[in-house]
Amino acid sequence: MESALTMTSGASPLPEEFLEWQVRLRAWTASERRGAPHAGVAPIVLVKQPGIEPGASAHSVVCGLLPRPDRLEDTTREMRELYETASANGSKALYDEGIAYLCRYYASAKDFDAGSITTLVSNDTALVKALRASPDCALVFHVFDIGTQAPGGGMRTQQICCRAEVLTAGPVYENVWWHNALFHGFADGSVVVHFRHRRSLDTRFGMLEPVRA
Repeated sequence: MESALTMTSGASPLPEEFLEWQVRLRAWTASERRGAPHAGVAPIVLVKQPGIEPGASAHSVVCGLLPRPDRLEDTTREMRELYETASANGSKALYDEGIAYLCRYYASAKDFDAGSITTLVSNDTALVKALRASPDCALVFHVFDIGTQAPGGGMRTQQICCRAEVLTAGPVYENVWWHNALFHGFADGSVVVHFRHRRSLDTRFGMLEPVRA
């Protein structure tokens, strides 16, 4: 089980431009698309998979950001209280309140943990089994978004090399679980994957170049 104080242990900071892009993109989807995810928040996870060529498998996820460690438990409490208050008025009211909350939530990259990315997935997936067997993995963010109004539009292929931990309890798990509950209800049977950043690479057009933090 993770504590809020150790949730970034072993992580190095994500590139500053990447984190700022992620926050601006999420603010934009909340205000302009009522939360409908953009491709920029749906990376492919590459994991080791013996017996499958070329020794790896690729899985799509929708990823999330964590608040700063000193804000983690307060933010979780806010989300839980919002759910418990707004859900009494029906699913539409809950969704509307959740979107309004996100419009305020994604205000600044400084409010978010610089070393973490998360996702919520079913416990019985091949992805989770692979990560439990070998936690070293990579998230590949690929966007070809020319001519749109989305923040950071253009061509991006960025490989985020990580070490993952599969969580079934603890402060990080609770934060991701209640965030998801605002929009999709209770995710029974799911786990949270906590990806700790190690290094980033620019892999556009055959490149393999380090991206500095």
